[in-house]
Amino acid sequence: MKIYVSIQQGVNPSFLELDVSESITAKEVLELPEVKKLYRQEINLLKVGVNGGELDGKYKAKPLNYRMSHGERLEIYKPLFQDPKERRKNKAKIAKNS
Repeated sequence: MKIYVSIQQGVNPSFLELDVSESITAKEVLELPEVKKLYRQEINLLKVGVNGGELDGKYKAKPLNYRMSHGERLEIYKPLFQDPKERRKNKAKIAKNS
């Protein structure tokens, strides 16, 4: 079956099309050699999702248990350098003081 892997790395996004077995999990996809060379972190530290929904164990299964389906896109999310809430608060403080 065909699946896709997407990772955003600054200005160089990567997109792979892979032909994999029917029973592969998201974690097994992350361990494939052609996918492993796209990221530098440990698998356990990565935030990943499928078709825009994060695999966090709350609404969708964790990557260890999530079975990929034909045509799905596994996304590796880049880490945030700043919390969006904190950024908005700081921006509001600056605007208030100006």
